[in-house]
Amino acid sequence: MSKVILDANVLYSNTLRNLFLWLSWNNLVEVFWSEEIWNEVFRNYSKDQKRNEDFKNHIAGTIMVKFESSMRKLKSGYNSVGLRDKDDEHVVALARQENIKLILTFNLDDFQEKILAAYQVQALHPDLFLCELFHKSPDEVKETIFNLISESKKTKPTKVRYLETLAKANVKAFATKLEEANSSGKLFSEVWP
Repeated sequence: MSKVILDANVLYSNTLRNLFLWLSWNNLVEVFWSEEIWNEVFRNYSKDQKRNEDFKNHIAGTIMVKFESSMRKLKSGYNSVGLRDKDDEHVVALARQENIKLILTFNLDDFQEKILAAYQVQALHPDLFLCELFHKSPDEVKETIFNLISESKKTKPTKVRYLETLAKANVKAFATKLEEANSSGKLFSEVWP
């Protein structure tokens, strides 16, 4: 099972956050984050302070409870590795501190491959990670998504609707792989007909 750090831009998306939590819950990936990463999510969530507080309280009462072991305390005084964007140094510092080799992020330009390689860390786009995971464990990924959709009792998304949501969340190749499985009858039956 891969250990990954989820960057703030991955956690920010409800769709991806939920998917990665379900994948973790089903032991397909082990996810990690820090207070610094979540603070970045909270800072960028909404300009509306009330909405931000509600979101923060929701996260504290759900994710931080159910995934308590995913939270890692970043030690102060970490050394900079020389990233282009100094605001991302804490993510690499957490990876180094926890000996986690993979950071999932949409901001690949900010995590220069050459710099990370010196520390045996890699930044990977979530879409590529999900495609590789699906290739390696297709039945388990399909089961996870089936369970996720089954528990979405408020929105009751159809398979097609959920796959569209994944594509909008910038994991288009993964959504396409699932669409292909669905078209050939190899995904799963409709949860909410």
